[in-house]
Amino acid sequence: MATIKEIAKKAGVSIGTVDRVLHNRGMVNAQTKERVLGVMKELNYRPNQVAQGLALRKKRLKIGFFLPDIQNHPFFKEVALAAKKKAKELEQYGVQVSFYQTREDEPLASVRAVYENMLSEQDGIVTLGVDIPETRLYLEQAYKKNIPVVFYNAYMEGTEFLAYVGCDYLKSGALAAGLSALAGGEDARVCIFSEGLDFISSHRVRVDGFCREASCRYPKMKVLEYFSIGGSREENEQTVKEMFRKYPDVNIVYVVNPRDYEICSMIACADKKRQIRMITNDMVGEQIEMLRQGTISATVCQEPEKQGMLSLEILFQYLAYGRKPKEQLCYTNLSIHIAQNL
Repeated sequence: MATIKEIAKKAGVSIGTVDRVLHNRGMVNAQTKERVLGVMKELNYRPNQVAQGLALRKKRLKIGFFLPDIQNHPFFKEVALAAKKKAKELEQYGVQVSFYQTREDEPLASVRAVYENMLSEQDGIVTLGVDIPETRLYLEQAYKKNIPVVFYNAYMEGTEFLAYVGCDYLKSGALAAGLSALAGGEDARVCIFSEGLDFISSHRVRVDGFCREASCRYPKMKVLEYFSIGGSREENEQTVKEMFRKYPDVNIVYVVNPRDYEICSMIACADKKRQIRMITNDMVGEQIEMLRQGTISATVCQEPEKQGMLSLEILFQYLAYGRKPKEQLCYTNLSIHIAQNL
């Protein structure tokens, strides 16, 4: 087996540099690190796992995990539970995972403080890819400091990151179009409801995937209008009334991503003819009963538990052993749930 001395010679660096790359400590230029890791792979170098385990416990790696406002976004409760379970497993290797969370009603200064804290105290960061200028600024700083970043649930194009663990939203939207055709016919008349279409990329991509699939595979299917929700209950009720007034023959509603799915109950109550079939995403507590009752016909799920656990595992493997995932975009599996398979 190759020695550290042989790796250093072939990579054109010092033995100390190889040691720093191997144990992921100290400052090493990103290109130099890539070259050393490439030589290790080429020479089939396998470090002593027992020795590495002891070194890891002494080093005490620190990882920061950023969570959104869980109270207002129930989906992320499952992500958080899975991540905390994984964090407990990593304790045996001396890894400390710190969870950071901000509320939506907090000022932007609080978000800045969270990221500044992570950049100053953590060896790696797991974060939701919310594409706002402040997030981009701190991700650029993380890259300059050689702090690896793993995205979950959504990633930001044009940024440097180790991996993304989450949904293929284009495929998710296409799957929803297929379900709409099954539930409402290939000539279905569809209205789409969503929060944040203007600023949440994952919502836009889902809608894009839906429309592409409908146009390609179901040319008779018609998307009537996109309705924005997320305001007060009264505002959402008015939006539902507007839909029925403008499109009395609508028979499919695709609810992309509201917070609590209360909008589904509003639509069902206003649907006097019982003509609407609803397709949704994810499966938070409220949706389960709606599926059982038939309010929701089908929902597309995206493995929130995997997003919490695998994102931490990928970052741990990189920080501890320098191992990158085989694919940068690690898509979770999509599954369909209806009343009969709950």
